[in-house]
Amino acid sequence: MRGQPQAASARLPAALPRRRWSTWLEQTSEKRRRAREERLETIQRLEAEQRHSRRTGEYAPDLRRLW
Repeated sequence: MRGQPQAASARLPAALPRRRWSTWLEQTSEKRRRAREERLETIQRLEAEQRHSRRTGEYAPDLRRLW
């Protein structure tokens, strides 16, 4: 099989049909995209809350983190 990269990919469809593979890949990509969006939304929400608390004077820095 050395020097023949097609040999490995030629065996793949027999073990895992191409439709299932592409479906799995699409679902995984979609799941990761949604998780990434959720993380970004959470970060944006926390930043907005922190900005608000700093404006209103409720913010007290965590001095333990500054050590």
